[in-house]
Amino acid sequence: MSKNLHAAIGHLIIEGMNQFNSPNCKGECAMISTVTSTKLQPDSAIADSPYDLTCSENVSFFRLILKLIRMKQWIKNGFVFVPLLFLFAMPSVRQVLSCAVGAFFFCLVSSAVYIMNDIVDVSKDRAHPVKRNRPIASGAVPLGFARILCWILLIAGVAGAAFFNPGLALIILGYFIMNIAYSFLLKKIMFVDVFTISMGFILRLCAGFKVLRKPISDPCTMWFIFFVAFLTLFIGVGKRCNELKTMGGNSGEFRESLKGCSTSQLDQLIVMLMACTIMSYAIFVYTTTIKYLVLTMPLLLLGVFRYHYLNNGSELTGSPEMIIYKDRPIRCCLVFWALILIAICFVQTYFV
Repeated sequence: MSKNLHAAIGHLIIEGMNQFNSPNCKGECAMISTVTSTKLQPDSAIADSPYDLTCSENVSFFRLILKLIRMKQWIKNGFVFVPLLFLFAMPSVRQVLSCAVGAFFFCLVSSAVYIMNDIVDVSKDRAHPVKRNRPIASGAVPLGFARILCWILLIAGVAGAAFFNPGLALIILGYFIMNIAYSFLLKKIMFVDVFTISMGFILRLCAGFKVLRKPISDPCTMWFIFFVAFLTLFIGVGKRCNELKTMGGNSGEFRESLKGCSTSQLDQLIVMLMACTIMSYAIFVYTTTIKYLVLTMPLLLLGVFRYHYLNNGSELTGSPEMIIYKDRPIRCCLVFWALILIAICFVQTYFV
């Protein structure tokens, strides 16, 4: 009886070893070992981690920095190049490089502004369903590092602009000071926040005129500035309307300027700004001596109507700069608009 019992126990041990060595059991044991050896961390510790653990540390942190400085929004600084079109002739290499340098310094300072805004709004961004994924709000980039990077970009942008063109440095410094006021006060006031953003684009235009040493006092230039002001207000109010529709009754918690504001009010304002945008561009075309410029009018109408259509049924207006990257019709309008202007400059230079 004892021998039979010992044989049965030995048989069970051998079967257990065979099961242990099976692939399924190895996977389960490895999983158990991993779980039991991992120390659970609180959410705060995970949020404060400066690295994205989904990929290698160096690569992920570099991507976080690119996301922090918002390179995709550098396209806004392309407004510095717009005054080249007012030459109504093929620009020289020196003129193009001057605008490129001015745009580069604006990119540095605008990135400093974006970082500053993220630092100021870090607590609100953490409560926002989308903005909580930003590098600072998520804790992926430490606040101390973000402050240092903000100062480096600001000093490099202003000092470089001062060395290149003192007038450009004053415009860029004014842009930064205006955004400080925006971050701490102006963004809380209804409609004033949108006017401040519009002024940022006007300053970019002025920077382009400054580096080209072209005055802005002539009627043609002034009406184009009015057009840019109305266009940026139209886009800005559209973005606010999109936020109000998306967030609903909680919109005032994330953006104080939307408190007490209704979508019907913003829709009426959008229609008014759309009309002002079209009218100011028509007057600009009329005041120029270039008769072929009227060919760009249909493209403006298509672009404005397309944006208004997207504003009522698309999430792209929550981030207007993404429209250029993702919406093909508006991208085509911009490309053909630029091609017509380049063709006009070419004709004016070599055939008139």
